[in-house]
Amino acid sequence: MIRRPGHGGARDVLPAAVVTVIMLVTVSPWALGFSASHAAVAEHIAFAMGFGPIAVLISALPAAAISIGLAGGWLVASPWALGYASVGVGAWSADLVGGVILVALGAAAWRASGASRPVDAPVTMNGSRP
Repeated sequence: MIRRPGHGGARDVLPAAVVTVIMLVTVSPWALGFSASHAAVAEHIAFAMGFGPIAVLISALPAAAISIGLAGGWLVASPWALGYASVGVGAWSADLVGGVILVALGAAAWRASGASRPVDAPVTMNGSRP
């Protein structure tokens, strides 16, 4: 079901929150002084390019909520997996905080979508519920 803009209530806040976190994570190598690490810069730019567009769909698609949650998990592990955690506390703490927030927002969007709840009411031939 496609939702019309402005009719989602509190769920409309989720895309803006996720995009804000992704933008803050993207600029963190420069803001926190670990931009000398090529792995960190490349990871943050690729992260924004890969998950920024998905973040806009987090309220509309349950799969986007799952993707953002998994992306947050990757963000938590990436400083150690890519080897830039030793650059400084700012390098891994920014990703840790951003990743945990993205996992929480992805879980909130998943719960709000109702995708995990089965529908009990039968559907008629024209798609409406009795």
